[in-house]
Amino acid sequence: MVMSADQDQQVRRFSEMLDALHCGAMLIDRAGRIVHANCRLCEMSGRDCAELLGLALHEIYAGADGRRAIDDALAHFDEAVEREFFIPRPDGTRVPVIVSGRPLRAAAGSAAYRVVTIIDISERKRAEERSAEAYREVARLSDTVLEQALELRSYSRDLEQRVRQRTAELHDANVEAIYMLAVASEAKDADTGAHVRRIERLARQLALAAGLSEAEAAHLGHSAILHDVGKMHVPDELLRKPGPLTPDEWAVMRLHTVNGERILSRKPFFEVARRIARSHHENWDGSGYPDGLSGEAIPREARIVRLVDAFDALTTARAYKAAWPAAQAVAELRSGAGSAFEARLVEVFVPLVESGVVGGPA
Repeated sequence: MVMSADQDQQVRRFSEMLDALHCGAMLIDRAGRIVHANCRLCEMSGRDCAELLGLALHEIYAGADGRRAIDDALAHFDEAVEREFFIPRPDGTRVPVIVSGRPLRAAAGSAAYRVVTIIDISERKRAEERSAEAYREVARLSDTVLEQALELRSYSRDLEQRVRQRTAELHDANVEAIYMLAVASEAKDADTGAHVRRIERLARQLALAAGLSEAEAAHLGHSAILHDVGKMHVPDELLRKPGPLTPDEWAVMRLHTVNGERILSRKPFFEVARRIARSHHENWDGSGYPDGLSGEAIPREARIVRLVDAFDALTTARAYKAAWPAAQAVAELRSGAGSAFEARLVEVFVPLVESGVVGGPA
């Protein structure tokens, strides 16, 4: 497959990102060929990275069960998928894994590539087998109902631990997918990655200061990462335009809010992210977009992201402006309290800036 210059640049950018992950990861094209594989995946598969590059997945999975799964994944190339699977090694062994695949879109239309993350769960599978074997052995040796009941109770505790571990693994996979999607949405910006991580940090800190629990604040922070995911559908020339936008250009730019809501999965995990994506440009006085919501009608999460996104925009250099000092940005936030921003949130956020708990660009 011959790649365009833009595709080649996109592949290089995401290859660098995949190499930094602490799990196996690869980039495949629509034909199922491996465009890039990171070192962790190469180690997992028992193959050199050079051997994997350009290899079709059907060449790796010789068995009928593996081929059926690959055919199904390629048939649903533009859909997100997560499942337990395996990686065949040259010596005939299989490595059990959790595979999470997401289409990679940088513009409207079908995805040219798919990002796949792979988590090795061999140790968990071995632990399950050891636990199952221990249970079988005790069951065989137990002479009384009491002994069997005690062993069942122990096994139940072990099963609960495995469920908690599985839940944590799935949560980590979801967070990794969030970061990948967020970086893809920011791929046209020179501040790629840094902006979304700043927004995550600022949103989490403000949420805590506003009274949310640690778990609620952490989830809000992860969801805030995806606030501008709808910009995938905004043309490059608008995102990089150094001067003011025309009314028609503003109309296109504002669509990134509703597009962001549509892009995100309907699963409950992304419910907060959907509310933020749609409503993070609503103003407290009702002058924002896309729905003209005001006051408490604006989702609380979106109100928080509205404030920290404005602060980050003010204190970060952009194509059309230099970075503002934190004190000047604070004055601007105070002037917008009760109009653009919820006044109570401004009152909570400003002391965090003035005390150095939060600041400008990280």
